[in-house]
Amino acid sequence: MEFLFFFSLAGVAIVVLILLFDKKQTIKVNTVLKETRSVPPLFMLKSTEQKISALKTALRFDDMPQNMAAAASMANIYNNQSENNRQSKVQELKLLSAKYNNGQISLEAYNVKLDQLLEQVQSQGGSFELAC
Repeated sequence: MEFLFFFSLAGVAIVVLILLFDKKQTIKVNTVLKETRSVPPLFMLKSTEQKISALKTALRFDDMPQNMAAAASMANIYNNQSENNRQSKVQELKLLSAKYNNGQISLEAYNVKLDQLLEQVQSQGGSFELAC
C-alpha cells in the first residue's frame, strides 16, 4: 500500500513538472514568433534579388557607350523603338525599387511586380540588344 501511495505521488509530481516545462516552452515559442513577424522571408528576399539582377542584365541597366564610335551613333540608338522600350522598362524598375525602398509597397507586392516586369521583358526576347 505504501508503494501505491509513493508511485501515485511521484506520478502527480512528474505530471506537474511536465506541465510547467510545457508552459515555459510555449512562452518561449510565442516570444520567438513575435520577434520574427517583422523579419521579411529570407527566400523571398533572395528571389527578389535574383529577379532584379536578371532585369538589370536583360535591360542593360547601366549601359554606357563603349567607345566614341558608339557614342557618335547614340542618336540613332535612342531613336530606335526597342531602345525607347528599354528605357521605359528601366524607369519602371527604378520607380518600383524606389517605392519598395521608401516602404510604399510590401515585399510580396514588390516581388509580384518584379515577376510581371520580368515576364514583359522576357516576352520581348532579344529586342533590348544594342542596335548598332
